[in-house]
Amino acid sequence: MELQNEVPAAQPQSNLAKALPDPKLVHRVVQYRGRRYSLKLDQASWAALEQAANRRRMRLNQLVDELSVATNHEGNFSATVRAQCLAELKQQIADLEDRARQQSMSGQGVSAALIADACPVPTFVANGQSVMLKANAAAQKWLGLGESALVGKPVDQYFQVKSSLPLAQIVQQFSSGRNQVFPARIVCLRPGRLIMAKANICPVLRRAEGDLAYVLMIETT
Repeated sequence: MELQNEVPAAQPQSNLAKALPDPKLVHRVVQYRGRRYSLKLDQASWAALEQAANRRRMRLNQLVDELSVATNHEGNFSATVRAQCLAELKQQIADLEDRARQQSMSGQGVSAALIADACPVPTFVANGQSVMLKANAAAQKWLGLGESALVGKPVDQYFQVKSSLPLAQIVQQFSSGRNQVFPARIVCLRPGRLIMAKANICPVLRRAEGDLAYVLMIETT
């Protein structure tokens, strides 16, 4: 994933704070086999670390100790833990994208709203005309707007999506049987700053509605 590139304003607007990740750090002391680890991470990182431990079928304290052993108990241990959190978030996105591809290829379709809600990064669902149908909680926080203000509005009203193919052509290729996740870049102009981030476009079949849409996952970490 790629860090957002931001141009700070001299006088930031009050609504921008809502779009920024919660900087509050949570301090926890983790113990395993007589060793104590003191870590300060944001809530999203703690959640990702818990999920990484569950994926490996181990307890959180075991995973923390394993990471420490891997670094020989030296160096910047916090950086190692954060790298593990980042790897877990990337794996979650890859799993969701793979699930979308597999279900689409099976002809069963997939719930685009379910994908958006399960994704830990800002995720939008739009129809073939690029009108927003869904914005998950992370997406609402990223833009600093509630879902009611986003649904029914054109995507380009809030940001530009730059991909190797036009969005309409991506949806058209999917309808003809081509299943692929398309890389893209997001350019978002907010009051006083310019945000650029990587993204992935995953076309999906909305089974209940019987039409095509796409899921847009934005990499912000």
